[in-house]
Amino acid sequence: MNITTYDLQILVSLVYFALTSGVLLVKCVRPLRKLLNYGKTASTGDDGNSPPSEVIEIIAKYAVVRKSWFTHFYICLFTLSTATYFKACHETIVGQSDEATYKNLLIINKLLILQGARRTFESFAVTKFSPTSYMNMTHYLVGISHYVLIALATYLGLSGNCSGSAALTIVDYILIAIFGVASLQQFRAHYHLAHLVKYSLPKFGLVASPHYSYEVLIYTVIMIFSTKNGITLTSIMFISGWVFVVTNLSVSAIQTYQYYQAKYKEEFNLKWAIFPGVV
Repeated sequence: MNITTYDLQILVSLVYFALTSGVLLVKCVRPLRKLLNYGKTASTGDDGNSPPSEVIEIIAKYAVVRKSWFTHFYICLFTLSTATYFKACHETIVGQSDEATYKNLLIINKLLILQGARRTFESFAVTKFSPTSYMNMTHYLVGISHYVLIALATYLGLSGNCSGSAALTIVDYILIAIFGVASLQQFRAHYHLAHLVKYSLPKFGLVASPHYSYEVLIYTVIMIFSTKNGITLTSIMFISGWVFVVTNLSVSAIQTYQYYQAKYKEEFNLKWAIFPGVV
C-alpha cells in the first residue's frame, strides 16, 4: 500500500487532535494530572486515594526522565527543520503549486529553524536544570511528538508546493517582526526564570507565565503564514498544531498559576495565567 502526501497530512492533523484531546483528558480527570506535571508543579494537587490514583501514582513516580531532556525537543526541531530546508524541494511542481504558498511555507521553515536554534542555545547556556527535577515519560513523548509533527507538516507542505519564491510583502515583514519580538521577549523571560534565587517568586508584571504567552504568539505567526493563501490540508496541519500549543501551554500555565497561589499566597498578586483578560 502506497502512502501518499495526502495520507500523511491527514495523519499529522489526526495525531495533533489526539494529543490535544489527551492533554484535555489529563486536565479534566483528576487522577491523571500527575502524568503531565513536572518540576515545581509535580507535587501540586490532591488526586485522592482511589485505586486508579494509586496506579497513576506508580506511573508518575517511576516512568520518568530528567527534566533536562527538554533539550531533546529543541534539538529535534532544529535538526528536522534544517533537514527539511535542504531536502524538501528539488524541482518546481508545474501546475500544482504557486509562488506565494511556497514562499509562506519556506518562511515557516526558516522561522522554525530559528526557534529550534534559539531554544537549543537557551537549554545549554541559559536554563539551569535541577539534577533532581523530573518529568513523566508521557510528558516527554507528547513534547517530542509535537516537534516531530510540526517539522513533518513543514516538510509535507513544501514537498507539495515547490515553486519559485515570490517577493516578501508588508504583511510578511510585520509577521516576521512579531515573531522576532516574541522570540526576544521569550528569551528574556527564560533568562529571568533561570537566574531567580531558589524558591523566589518571578517578577512578571502581567501574566504568571509570559514565556508561554510568547510561545503561543510565535506559533500564531506560523499558523497565520500557513493560512495566508487560504485554508488547505497543509494549513489545517498548522492550525491543528496551533490548537495543541494553545491547549497544552494554557494547561501548564494554569498549573503554574495555582502553584504560585498556593506557595506565595498574598505575595502573588497577578490576575492572569497566560492570556491577559482571558485566562
